[in-house]
Amino acid sequence: MACENLEIDFILQDDNPEMASVESDIVDNLEKIGFQVNTKFLNDTEYRDAEVQGDYHLLFTRTWGAPYDPHSYMSSWEVPSHVEYSAIGNLQPPLTRESLVERIQKVQTELDETKIASQWRSIMEDVHAQSLFLPLWGTRIPYVLNRRLIGFTPSTQAYSIPVQSIQVASGSKSVTIAPGVGALFSSTGPINPHQYSPNALWAQDWIYEGLVSYGQDGEIVPALASSWKVDSSPDGGQIIYRRSSRENVLFHDGTPFNCSAAVLNLDHVLSDVVKQRHQWFGAGKYLKSWTCNGETALVLETSSPFYPLLQELTYIRPLRFASPSAFAEGLDSDPDLHNSCESGDFGSKWDKLEDDVKCMGLSAPIGTGPFKFVSRNVAADGSDDEVVFAGNEDYWGQKPGIETLTAVQYGSVEDVQKLKFRHSDMFDVRHSDVIQHSLLVFNGNKAPMNDIAVRRAVIHAIDKATFIEEQFAGLEEPVNQLLPKSAPYCNVDLSPKWGYDLEKAELICAQGTLQASPSTSLTGGAVAGIVIAAIAGVALLGLVAKMIQRERAGKPMFAQTKTEIS
Repeated sequence: MACENLEIDFILQDDNPEMASVESDIVDNLEKIGFQVNTKFLNDTEYRDAEVQGDYHLLFTRTWGAPYDPHSYMSSWEVPSHVEYSAIGNLQPPLTRESLVERIQKVQTELDETKIASQWRSIMEDVHAQSLFLPLWGTRIPYVLNRRLIGFTPSTQAYSIPVQSIQVASGSKSVTIAPGVGALFSSTGPINPHQYSPNALWAQDWIYEGLVSYGQDGEIVPALASSWKVDSSPDGGQIIYRRSSRENVLFHDGTPFNCSAAVLNLDHVLSDVVKQRHQWFGAGKYLKSWTCNGETALVLETSSPFYPLLQELTYIRPLRFASPSAFAEGLDSDPDLHNSCESGDFGSKWDKLEDDVKCMGLSAPIGTGPFKFVSRNVAADGSDDEVVFAGNEDYWGQKPGIETLTAVQYGSVEDVQKLKFRHSDMFDVRHSDVIQHSLLVFNGNKAPMNDIAVRRAVIHAIDKATFIEEQFAGLEEPVNQLLPKSAPYCNVDLSPKWGYDLEKAELICAQGTLQASPSTSLTGGAVAGIVIAAIAGVALLGLVAKMIQRERAGKPMFAQTKTEIS
């Protein structure tokens, strides 16, 4: 094999500032060993199509981050909805896509902590040895805030902008935000809690709530469920979760949140037809029933043990709760005849589902969360000029310090990058801990990237430490493994580190092999018979648009289980 004149397509999103900032450095590195790189900046729809169809050689993306890593992120590899599906289509023997997926699913039915950790380690070691991913840097979420806004706590969860913690120290309590999750904000979509794009995750998070929330260091904390209990079921080793629901919780329209409302939402999200869209979502696969024991107690039962259930119930979507009044026929809405799904929003791959279900959508975004939807102004191109939210004065938890919250668009990808470094007397820049890893994905199912030697040549040719320092001025640091060590069961030391080594890259290109390369055989645990089992990403969150102009106008800006709920 020679790398000279090998042609590869490098796919990026056209409105993602981090992607844009490193593209030329990566291309320059690869051209040094002879690659011809065709960079393609695609809009969101084109980018998603390239992922699903495997129409790429090299693609920039991110892991899903907390609380989705590792189990939900890696479970998504089973279906052709994301880039990883095509990446693992041609694994080095003896590992296969089928055996890897089986192990990822199997580990989630284990309850012994030691066995769970051991099996995840084995999975991650085997994936690492395939050289299908080049981890670049750990992504921390930056927020730029007007200094008159205090009390802000950075998010512990990907795709979330937790403005409910903000208090206004002085001046107007009308606050403007220019959000970005994965890319620059252009629309919130219909803000339906049960569906994906075009719905904006951060807007769904402000309006809707689930039974539990994701806290610091992955702690599961009460939300609409104030308490719960985990027991063993008498039949088949099932697990019982018993939850006490919070009293006097109202939806934004005044409708009480109770068990009937919870069951209605579950019926629609997990109908036999609609749950096919949620194949990555383990709760949808393992939950077999949800019933009421009185109006304040919800009982959830799974078909087998499933250790991540509570963690999955913290997700922003698809299992958060909308008011029954927003359903087409209220509490009588049939999951097949009046489903809460929005017509056309399943995604092109899933349009066929509408042959068997009638998508009626929700009449309005009405939840129990700290903010209520007020209005939107739609531009001629269909994007949102601004979307207005109001603090929920009847919120069951800490009342928001912001009275009116207006989401606006930010104009420039380049300016977004600059904001990350903008400390001043007026503005403060805050960062979360590392939540996701930014990475390059190789299409192992498409020549020339189906050759592991080619993939390793690319890995050794990319000098990520240098361009990360140049582009991010020390705010982000290089990483060497797929998932953040802060993710559950991911604090493992994987080797080799796949570091920058231009001479080794040139040697691989010249000889077509990696000298003394590590074996791609399965890890000892797997060979010994251990059976193991396991949108998008966060870019720049909380970015503030038009800060100075708004400040001058007097508007501070922010830049087998059962569960019973009683």
